[in-house]
Amino acid sequence: MIDSAGTAPAPAFRGQGNGQGNGQPMPEERDGFFDVIPFERYLELIRTNKLLIAGVIALALAIGAIAALLAEPQYRSTARIEIGMTDLNVTNVEGLEEESVNAARVYLPTQYELLESNSLALRVARELDLRNNDLFLETYQLSGDGQGNIDQTIAGILRGGITISPVLNSSLVDISFSSPSRELAALVANGWAESYIAEDISRRFGASIEARDFLEERIAETRERLETAEADLITYASDQDILTIGTGTGDGDSADTASQSLLATELAAFSASLQQATADRIAAQAALQSRSASNAETSDNYASGPTASLRTRRAEVQLQLAELSSRFTDDYPPVQALRAQLAELDRAIASEQTGSVDRLRAAYREAQAREDSLRQQVTRLRGQLVDQRQDSVQYNILQREVDTQRELYAGLLQRFREIGVVGVGESNVLIVDQAREPRTHYSPSLRQNLIISLFIGLLVVAIGLYLYDLLNQSLRNPQQVKERLGMQLLASIPAVEENEIVEDLSQSYTSLYEAYFSFTANVANAAGGTMPRSVMLTSSRPGEGKSLSSVAMAYLLGRQGKKVLLLDSDLRKSGMSSYLGTVGTIGTTQYLMGDDNWRAMLSRSEALEGFDILPAGRKSLQVAELLSNGRFQKLLDEVENEYDVVVVDGPPVLGLVDAPLIAACLGGVVMVIEANDGKWRYIESAIQRLRQANAEMLGAIVTKLDERNAAYGYGYGYGYGYGYGEKGKESDPQGAPA
Repeated sequence: MIDSAGTAPAPAFRGQGNGQGNGQPMPEERDGFFDVIPFERYLELIRTNKLLIAGVIALALAIGAIAALLAEPQYRSTARIEIGMTDLNVTNVEGLEEESVNAARVYLPTQYELLESNSLALRVARELDLRNNDLFLETYQLSGDGQGNIDQTIAGILRGGITISPVLNSSLVDISFSSPSRELAALVANGWAESYIAEDISRRFGASIEARDFLEERIAETRERLETAEADLITYASDQDILTIGTGTGDGDSADTASQSLLATELAAFSASLQQATADRIAAQAALQSRSASNAETSDNYASGPTASLRTRRAEVQLQLAELSSRFTDDYPPVQALRAQLAELDRAIASEQTGSVDRLRAAYREAQAREDSLRQQVTRLRGQLVDQRQDSVQYNILQREVDTQRELYAGLLQRFREIGVVGVGESNVLIVDQAREPRTHYSPSLRQNLIISLFIGLLVVAIGLYLYDLLNQSLRNPQQVKERLGMQLLASIPAVEENEIVEDLSQSYTSLYEAYFSFTANVANAAGGTMPRSVMLTSSRPGEGKSLSSVAMAYLLGRQGKKVLLLDSDLRKSGMSSYLGTVGTIGTTQYLMGDDNWRAMLSRSEALEGFDILPAGRKSLQVAELLSNGRFQKLLDEVENEYDVVVVDGPPVLGLVDAPLIAACLGGVVMVIEANDGKWRYIESAIQRLRQANAEMLGAIVTKLDERNAAYGYGYGYGYGYGYGEKGKESDPQGAPA
């Protein structure tokens, strides 16, 4: 309550409050009432960082969606087969070996493994002739030529895309193949089923095994001979510089194919160049003879280029000379200059005429040299072409050998496809459903990608929150002031918008006012029940709220009827003007430099009234020397004699020697700590420095508390207190809170 004089009575220091302004007990008296379990702490972290969390999840979903849109579509086609337990209508062929089937639990799993075997994949590659399938090679970026192990590569690709899925409680098996091409997906799935049936028949009927082995051996030998013949052909063509650029008549025996080589192409090109060079040489020779036969007068009449320009300039100079000569004598300087210029132009014209003939002669020699060089090249290529025509006979022989081996290889492959069914009635493996080309791709799935991305986003958020909580070195629970620093918590100050600080501080029903009002009471309580004559507020680093706390303390003590001086000792970077406006340019610095009239330096604030201000004054580069010369103690003694309380806005502790020098002179020091920012090691280091300077530490206040600290019991009451104060204001015509 505020009395009729407009001043507030002295606060009751015992049991006044915890510095929050809501009348709750001090933190040390709560006996763990606001001890926060980890789950509640993480919920609070989620609530306070909901926008960031939403951004991370949205980014993860966006990445998943983009990946789904940019990924190459995969198509899956499925063929279904039935694997019977008994042989159906098998023809009795000599050498037939009946495969013994004892039990389904042994037989069917064996068939599943055979369906995924590498040998079956190789068979499918050969049966479908995938090494020569342009669509397959293009889809998987392979080259059918020049790779000796291409079949194994293709088999690996097939095994990577095949999926064998037995149908539960049945003898049905689904054979699925995934591929970027829908045509290949159906082709390979059907080919896999057909090759498995052929493999099963070949394996079960012994009469066909020998033929199959023989054909496999012959195919391997033929393939080796074919590769050797192709290598010999390529080697011979390379050694003889035979590079075919076209095709013959198609019979393979014509010498036209070999003759259409790179050498013939080069000869044609050089012949055309020789004809052009000969024409250029004749033209250059004619130009030189014509120029040599012409006389100087004719050359002058047909001058062109630089010579014409020089002659035009000479005519102009000669005209100017004639005009000046008619009016002045030959000794006149401009006349002499024009004569000299005329002589210089004559020399230049003569030089240009001589150079023109030289250029024509050089052009002729260059054209003749080029013609001779090209003629030599043509002669050399003609000889080489004659030799190469003789070499083409052997080339055609090698080409026919390659064609023969290729035909043999194709015939053996065809026979190998047919040998599996010789002497066989019917297989016990049946194709139930043929694979069809899928209409749409099954991968990537946008829905599946979004689910996975959501899971990853949530996982990243969970890990990030855990690491943030684990590595966060800032003060979040004001109770840690006593638990970790061994100091009394004097007040918990809520965060307020910058443009509302002065207004909230001047209104007695706001949460900021009530928090600082309790702070003044708790300072006196910490000092033994009486407010110290001088109190300094400092912090470990700038921006933690020490200047605001100093202004608030001076203002509230003034409203309580005390004569208060706010002394700004932050001589390097004062923050007082942010709350009080302009407070003067002469102050503490000038007193420390020798000006004893400190009373003339006092000023008042228009924003907040009830106390005097001794500003920091103009900046000095020798702050440490000024604070250590003994005049600050003298100033403090003088102002303490005239004021009830001197509130000192001190400089930050870390990085400066100022605060420890000042702290030893004062009746008490209050440490200002910003919540949710900074690091504990900064705070602990600052307090240690102050204690080493023999400062009287009264306690600490925690500033800028917000919703992030609500889980610890701080910040919740501020909104309630503010609303309650507003109601009180409406009910009290004098404007005092109820």
